[in-house]
Amino acid sequence: MKLSQKSLFRKQIIEFYDTKIHIKTKHLGNKNEFDISYESILPNKYDVKGNNLILFILSAFFYLLSGAVYYWRYIEGDPTVEGEASIIWFIIGTSFLFFALKSIESIWRINIVNNQFIKIYKKSPNEIVVNDFIANMFRQRNKYLIETYGNVNSNLNYEKQYNNFVWLRNMEVINEFEFNEKLKDLDFIFGKQNNKIGF
Repeated sequence: MKLSQKSLFRKQIIEFYDTKIHIKTKHLGNKNEFDISYESILPNKYDVKGNNLILFILSAFFYLLSGAVYYWRYIEGDPTVEGEASIIWFIIGTSFLFFALKSIESIWRINIVNNQFIKIYKKSPNEIVVNDFIANMFRQRNKYLIETYGNVNSNLNYEKQYNNFVWLRNMEVINEFEFNEKLKDLDFIFGKQNNKIGF
């Protein structure tokens, strides 16, 4: 499945396959392409809103400059100040404000290992398509992880399989009930019994 997204200065394509996701990004002429394994994708997504603060600051600066020039020229009556300068600074400030407003991002942030994350724009192409893509991606991730790490195998050692099941539970691939069922199967295959001491 593929998701194509565009924002003001950025374009990205995210595709998921059987064992990984593939991401291509293009930002101001820079191109990046990389793969992320399902093992690296953590289980939650976070709602994040971001903006380009520098553009807002530049916009405010040019509006203040425009106001100051207008004040000096028309209120103070200083003939050395160009009257049209306030209009030019006002237009520049408005341009920066326009780009600042266009740069506001509403994204889903999906964390991956090593404090990295995948950024998915919530409204590109629309929220329904994006949410459906993310749900399908997590479904594929869980399916792959269960098939790869979630089966009891008498040819592998007990400890490794136990750790795999704990990891699957921590990654929210299996719930507590499924975890306990897998442990029962694992104990049965290896002939282990839970010894309980009662008083």
